[in-house]
Amino acid sequence: MEPVGSPTVHPGGALVADVLLLLPLARTYTYSVPEALAGRVRRGAQVACAVRNRAVSGLVIAVRAPRDDDPPRLSALTDVVANRAPWPPDLMDLLDWAARYYIAPQGVVARTAMPSLFARRAPKSEATVRFVQQPDAPPRSPRDRTILEALEAAGEMDLAEARALVPDGITSIRRLLAKGCLRMDLRAPDEQEPPDRPAHVERLEPTADQAAALQKILSAVHGEKYAGFLLHGVTGSGKTEVYLYAIEAALERNKGAIVLVPEIALTVDLRRRFEARFGGIAAVLHSAMPESRRAKVWDDVLSGRIRVVVGPRSAVWAPMPNLGLIVVDEEHETTYKQQEGLRYNARDLALVRGTLAKCPVILGSATPSLETFQNAHDRKLTYLSLPSRVLERVLPPVTLVDLRFQPVIGGERLFSPPLRDALATTLERGESAILFLNRRGFGRFILCRSCGTAVRCPNCSITLTHHARPERLCCHYCDHSTPVPGACPTCNSSDVEVLGFGTERVEDEVARLVPNARVGRLDSDTAPGGGLDRILGDFRSGVLNVLVGTQIVAKGHDFPRVTLVGVLLAEQSLAFPDFRAPERTFQLLTQVAGRAGRGDMPGVVIVQTYDPTQYALQYASTHDYLGFAVAENRMRRERGYPPHSHLAAIEISSPDAREATKVADDVREALSQFLMAAGPAGRKVIVLGPSAAAIERLRGRTRLQILLKGHSRSTLNDVLWRLQRLFGSGHGDTRVVLDVDPVSLL
Repeated sequence: MEPVGSPTVHPGGALVADVLLLLPLARTYTYSVPEALAGRVRRGAQVACAVRNRAVSGLVIAVRAPRDDDPPRLSALTDVVANRAPWPPDLMDLLDWAARYYIAPQGVVARTAMPSLFARRAPKSEATVRFVQQPDAPPRSPRDRTILEALEAAGEMDLAEARALVPDGITSIRRLLAKGCLRMDLRAPDEQEPPDRPAHVERLEPTADQAAALQKILSAVHGEKYAGFLLHGVTGSGKTEVYLYAIEAALERNKGAIVLVPEIALTVDLRRRFEARFGGIAAVLHSAMPESRRAKVWDDVLSGRIRVVVGPRSAVWAPMPNLGLIVVDEEHETTYKQQEGLRYNARDLALVRGTLAKCPVILGSATPSLETFQNAHDRKLTYLSLPSRVLERVLPPVTLVDLRFQPVIGGERLFSPPLRDALATTLERGESAILFLNRRGFGRFILCRSCGTAVRCPNCSITLTHHARPERLCCHYCDHSTPVPGACPTCNSSDVEVLGFGTERVEDEVARLVPNARVGRLDSDTAPGGGLDRILGDFRSGVLNVLVGTQIVAKGHDFPRVTLVGVLLAEQSLAFPDFRAPERTFQLLTQVAGRAGRGDMPGVVIVQTYDPTQYALQYASTHDYLGFAVAENRMRRERGYPPHSHLAAIEISSPDAREATKVADDVREALSQFLMAAGPAGRKVIVLGPSAAAIERLRGRTRLQILLKGHSRSTLNDVLWRLQRLFGSGHGDTRVVLDVDPVSLL
């Protein structure tokens, strides 16, 4: 099939191109390559195509000779996007691999990979503003003076950076340009120079453990070959410094590097370290950036001006030519798994891309996932250990406080006396503390004491969370919000009460119980809109001395002032109906405990719990990853869960519960037929469901789930492809979503 355009008959021997149109289409189309574009149309090139008399961007998947099965009349490509290099071969191969593995059309993969604006525009010229001279009389406008002083000191500056110096900066720049104080230069994309690296960089001398790990990593970097490494280092052992040395080695060989982090929050910290080490050749790339900025970074990476990319999971698609190293920091984090659209895992794609690009991949963590640890055990990854903190700092001792036998301090047993007293003592010494509770909001829910009804979300099968500032009830899944009712919506009784607690409530209680506490809160309510940088900056500088937060505070931050970490309700994550709940609980507690004692002063950790004998808490209290991994791995093997099997989840959802049930039954019947046809390997696949999802109704849709467990990934994927061809993504209001290697079963 070919798009409708201006058809031309391709002569014998002429080339044709298979093109992936950057539209919501599931397949490639074939175009003829006109003689005027011969030599410019290559695999990975972005081209302009005619589709129903309008120009559409496309990505060339292959350039080849015509075949007998090609249509006799083909539309011709109209142009190649100027000043834009083709995508690197390893990235093109990764698109193909991801499409096949995650049961998705290549078009979906390509649109997931690139910024949407990148596909719609050519590379932009770069506008810079240069200082020329001071005016005869100082400008009367303070804004004009600020811009002029900044540019006189810098010499020149990117226009976007200069205009951001003051509100409505573009007006000031125009006035100064008209007076001859400034000059604007436009550089075409092919004239833009790569940024300079810092001339002098302070480097820490590697410890003996770091040097031993680097020896093996650098051997792979210099050998320009694929090698997978698990860098298992306790919190504070200096994994980032190992990454920096390895990246420098790649840069020395004119190679690029991609560094993945699990949260955008961590890119803030790493950005400062990477900019100090590598200057302007390092850039942050993530989906929360403005689309114009993301598209610019993509062009800078593709052109070679940016050689180091730091970002969360979407950065795995960065079009880095001549890739020499990939780093996945905190590789165990579930945020590397995309939960909407193309459900890929960036950690796994990093390993695949390293294989395709023939470059080493480092997976770093203090608490590796069991899948990664098993791969190291099976020698698919080389195991590297950093068992000690730098400067011989000790890991903080962890005390488990049994809340069943503690007097009540504050409402809802928020604080035990040991934690309250430790917090007061820490602040009296001029030190700082982190209080961790992985639940935002003020109260957990509102309950009517007369009829026992909790106020629930009208769209989801969960209770609404109470927030105090501003006071409202919110659903954390669909964002439904409603005022707090004065009476029960069911029985109209006024005897309603807020039960449970979240980070807002903890923030208030700390301020009430400890008079000298300067409390800040960091969660997904306070982080947006610059809140993240501000709160972290205030905590580092000492403006705040207590940071209350969710898992955002547990990951990768380095706060030298912190000597106390308190965990308020350690076992709440164990309540999730997911076989990975103990592993996530152990990882989270170990990571948040690792924020204490990273400076010159030793730290302590106090964990409040109602079940101190639970094995994940016990192993976390002694920082014993190996003990936990052995115990958890044994149970996974007995129950047939990863890393000893492969999983695939199928979610069927619809606003109509009966329709969802009918389609789920049809999917189950088709699965039975496909698995039977697959022979002995198919009959070994275990099918669970359909059953209601853990959160049965979400955003107004009833959700049913089918889980497949098997030892052969190829068998599972063959069956899933057959299912996709039969059901697609669903029909009408009913959706069928395939999730290969799910990390959450909620």
